[in-house]
Amino acid sequence: MSKLEELINELCPEGVENKFLYEVCEITRGCVMSKEYLRDNAGEYPVYSSQTANNGIFGFISKFDYDCESITWTTDGANAGSVFYHFNERFSITNVCGLLRVSNPSVVNTKFLYYFLQIVAKNYVSSGMGNPKLMSNVMSRVKIPLPPLPVQREIVRILDNFTELTAELTAELTARKKQYEYYRDNLLTFKVCAALSSTDRQTDRQTDSTMGSAERGAKDKKRSRLQRIRRWQCTSLRHRWCYDVH
Repeated sequence: MSKLEELINELCPEGVENKFLYEVCEITRGCVMSKEYLRDNAGEYPVYSSQTANNGIFGFISKFDYDCESITWTTDGANAGSVFYHFNERFSITNVCGLLRVSNPSVVNTKFLYYFLQIVAKNYVSSGMGNPKLMSNVMSRVKIPLPPLPVQREIVRILDNFTELTAELTAELTARKKQYEYYRDNLLTFKVCAALSSTDRQTDRQTDSTMGSAERGAKDKKRSRLQRIRRWQCTSLRHRWCYDVH
């Protein structure tokens, strides 16, 4: 029996309680920030927006709005429902992001909540009018299971290990791909010797000469065939003229 199973059997053998997010988290939204604002206030603190590339970072500014363990999510656009975990970080978010901050860390582990929302948040995205959204009022009504804190921590430990292993495997696969491409390109690249190159050029000239003769032969055959056709036409016309006269 695993440690997780032991904890579940010991601490919550009858199941766990479900709560709405608004019952366990403070929920806020970011503010509008244009690219011009980022340019005029450039600095070291990241600003998170709706994109998923670069971990959702939109740019960097000289001040920050948050300095806490938290979860942000994308509220609008194609990436609505994407969630990001923040720890030991000073940052800000734009108006197309929301932020969850656990109200009571002795009851809810923030990273446990992050892992759970990775699974379910997309299910709450609405796509009305062709614009996917997951607004704060909807996010606040997401139900989450709340096992005892030791169970949450053990789940986080297991998933962290898998996340680290996945990152290592991805890096290894990337390195192996580059290694394969290097050896493929080098093993299949050959230096052409001078003698072989000379022979190839001679063969090319002979091929060109042969192709020229073939083309001339085809033209001669065509010319001869046309001449025969003309002679036959002239003969036919003479015979017909003679028949008509007589």
